[in-house]
Amino acid sequence: MKLKYGIGAVLASTLLVAGCTTDKGEIKAYNKNIQSAFDEEKSLTSVGKKLNKLEEKKQELVQNIDGKDEQKVKETSNKVVKNVDDRQQQFKKEQDAMAKSEKEFKKAEKHIGKIENKKKKKEVKQLNDAMKDKYKAHDKYAEVYENIMKKEKDMFNYTAKGQVDQNTINEKSKSVSKAYKEMNKAFKDYSKATNKVKTEKADVDSLA
Repeated sequence: MKLKYGIGAVLASTLLVAGCTTDKGEIKAYNKNIQSAFDEEKSLTSVGKKLNKLEEKKQELVQNIDGKDEQKVKETSNKVVKNVDDRQQQFKKEQDAMAKSEKEFKKAEKHIGKIENKKKKKEVKQLNDAMKDKYKAHDKYAEVYENIMKKEKDMFNYTAKGQVDQNTINEKSKSVSKAYKEMNKAFKDYSKATNKVKTEKADVDSLA
């Protein structure tokens, strides 16, 4: 009986060790996929800097429009439209990077179900949910920012024609301002979601 008990204890401990080893391997594999997702986002820094410069340039151009010199209004308006085109091109790069990142992230999800330790699985699941929230927040931010650029292009294509109606301009300007308020909220939500990912990632790193 004692021999059987001893063998049973050894087998049980072997299973526990095997489970622990499996968990460690799955968490490591999950982290590897998540890191690949992060790597796809590295270009966002340089893209963000270019977008900021273009936004600053747009502000300079808009401030130079006083409405007194119609020809200057037309020329400056065309420059703003070109600026919007440039921002749309840059922002497309950001969206492409995020799409690639999400694709890599989805490869990681298959490892969660294979983690046996409930506490560790919970930690990984929290990171996984945070990642999903981040992509969702970026989608919303992208939707709002694209809407802003569309409205800006519409407004300055209109002023580039000359002989504009002030009421029409007021309506278009009001529409742009409203869109910017929506973007500010969307960007704050995205930033908050990104910070949440960093916190949860640190917790998962401590498990590996």
